[in-house]
Amino acid sequence: MDPQIASIEPKLKEILYRCLEEIKATKAALYLMGEPENLYMLVTQYGPRTLWRREIPPKDDVIERLVVKRSPFFVNSLTEDPRFSELLFNSDSTRMLVTPIYSRGKLVGLIDMRDKAGKVQFTSSDLQQAHKITEQFLEVFTENGLYGQRKVALVQPPQTPAARPAVADNQAAPAIDTPASTALLIEKSKRAVSSGLLRSRSGTETLNEAQVAAAGLILPSILSLPGVVMAAFSSFGKLGGYQAVVATARVTEEALEQFQAKLRAWLQKREEPERLTRTMITYPHGTAGTPIEPHRLISMLSAPVQARSLKGLVLTAAFEMPPSPHTKNELTTFLRQIQQMADYSIAHERLQSLNQRIAERLLEPDFQNFPALVAHSRRVADLAERFGNHLGLDSAEIETLRVAGLVHDVGMRLLDYRNLYRKTTPTAEELKILREHPVVSAAIVAQSPLGSDVANVVLLHHERVDGTGYPNGLRGEAIPLASRILHICEAYDAMTATDSYQAALPPASALAKIKRAGGTQFDETLAAKFSEMLVSSPA
Repeated sequence: MDPQIASIEPKLKEILYRCLEEIKATKAALYLMGEPENLYMLVTQYGPRTLWRREIPPKDDVIERLVVKRSPFFVNSLTEDPRFSELLFNSDSTRMLVTPIYSRGKLVGLIDMRDKAGKVQFTSSDLQQAHKITEQFLEVFTENGLYGQRKVALVQPPQTPAARPAVADNQAAPAIDTPASTALLIEKSKRAVSSGLLRSRSGTETLNEAQVAAAGLILPSILSLPGVVMAAFSSFGKLGGYQAVVATARVTEEALEQFQAKLRAWLQKREEPERLTRTMITYPHGTAGTPIEPHRLISMLSAPVQARSLKGLVLTAAFEMPPSPHTKNELTTFLRQIQQMADYSIAHERLQSLNQRIAERLLEPDFQNFPALVAHSRRVADLAERFGNHLGLDSAEIETLRVAGLVHDVGMRLLDYRNLYRKTTPTAEELKILREHPVVSAAIVAQSPLGSDVANVVLLHHERVDGTGYPNGLRGEAIPLASRILHICEAYDAMTATDSYQAALPPASALAKIKRAGGTQFDETLAAKFSEMLVSSPA
């Protein structure tokens, strides 16, 4: 073991025990990169030492999964993922949670946890706790100058600055005092968060149409219950609401009117709003069956959906025969699933809204000084979101991409942006300053509520797959997927934008340059996919 690592092993083990305290993992081990590089060595553990491998090679399934996805994962049975079945079996384990430790864009270690107390499964909430534990390890690395982590005083203590003189549009801006400007920016962000300026101004009381449709995706499964011919998920509010309906066959107007009348009567008894502005009916199994007429609606059951901070949500099922107690229990299960989907839908929207507010505050606190920088950032964010959707990324990955696109250049304005950005032939010293913007941007983002995931994408968005990028000279898939995507989007906008520092290229010429640079500057596969997206859907 490296002597410096050995000297802090007690501190590392103390942090590792938080896996037991906070996640209830009965066994856990910490692996860190050793010699040769990329070979991950066992540093400390609790639980039987014979359980753990002494070292993990870079081509191991666990390492490859962490490098590709760059996020923690869990497996809750021997058969859930064949890649890890043998590993679990040989170590006499049935459940595993693994979280990566990244430093400056490189996988430098991992935490391997096994078998929660009480034989319960690992859950997504455990992933959040695991991420917090990795942050604690990184703090120790920073204190000891390990794995590229070091204390950098980017921000000086806030001072009361003299008023800055106004600058006319045709005048060069005075040099920016970078440390003081950074300090003011961070202080402004802290005040905004503490004052509630970044929080939603009012709680959400109802779902919108898209959210109702999303939460209603579970409805077709309810039609499998004995006797159910119709099911609905409704969101009622004072100004109206939306309703998603599914049925086993075509619903006549009379039957739909009866269905809605019974639902309104149920709501009236509860003294709740009852007005709908739109009903969306779908037929998952087609309309070939016997039409649903009023006489087939023998019984109806409605129940409120108890979602967080939401009112007026109702799940309704119509039966052509009285439901049995077992069927009612099954319907309760579906009710809980609808509740979870409604919670997720509103939480996701709130997160997007909060991220947008934070990003806007970081992007341009005054919303006027650097319109070209703001416009470029918003175009890159839109392009990155489109590209993420084209690649089939999940919603969380796309949201990270979009927000990283918005804030990828926030550090520019602290580096004499007004004077340097439009220079076609900057000096070597000026180029050196400009190349610092990913580090400065990432430092600002990391100290904001957007956190380290977005900051890491920002830090590495100028890395090149051939290893000649900056700031870390990473190669290939060592560069996060989101950073590789952002690099392409940022370069394309810089080449085609009319307000850029260089003459704008036609879109076709810019795409040709990106494809030619595939395999050197850009990820070759992503460059081809990007061209495919813009050719098929240029708008």
